[in-house]
Amino acid sequence: MPGNEAAVVMISRQLTPENRANLHAWVHLAHVAENSARKSLGFEVLADGVFTRKSREYSCENIMRKSKRSKK
Repeated sequence: MPGNEAAVVMISRQLTPENRANLHAWVHLAHVAENSARKSLGFEVLADGVFTRKSREYSCENIMRKSKRSKK
């Protein structure tokens, strides 16, 4: 939401402290969920906010190797 800082501050000041805390918790949860979804879909978050697709190898050897590691 770049460029909307003034609007966010205005709205935040109009909220009660309890509602502000609830909003903060929901925003944090949404951020964590979005990052988790991006990681599970294979997107990498770069420092400048750009998302790139990770290359993955789905060979039988890699799958078997990962399977053996997870059983240990």
